[in-house]
Amino acid sequence: MGLVMRNVLLAALVLVTAACGAYRFPGGTPSPATGTVSGTVVAVPCFPVESDGPQQCAGRPVAGLEIDFTHGEDGAKVVTDSTGHYSVTLASETWLIHVATHMRIISGPAQVDVPPGSAVYANYVLDSGIRVPVPLQ
Repeated sequence: MGLVMRNVLLAALVLVTAACGAYRFPGGTPSPATGTVSGTVVAVPCFPVESDGPQQCAGRPVAGLEIDFTHGEDGAKVVTDSTGHYSVTLASETWLIHVATHMRIISGPAQVDVPPGSAVYANYVLDSGIRVPVPLQ
């Protein structure tokens, strides 16, 4: 009889412990919802002399570029891979974006809204600084 009673009490203790772990206090802060921000960073022009037409370069990937996301005191950073792609999971907020580069940003958002469970895309085009030499006159 003692062994059965001990097993019943042990089972009851496990159930009570599991129930307490799943309880959320009223007014407590729930875990923040998140979303994903991803995109590609390319630089143009690709070459000093490019021809007009279908063979024109759409941009070369910018690898190893740091992108910083800030919201108040919170922050996150991500680095582009060898193909210029990046992806980061952020809390559902409005985030300011800083692209850490010496190149001029031609296009891309300065901030992004991240709704819960969303996949947001923020692509950037940078000025590579390559210029066509101008002949002396």
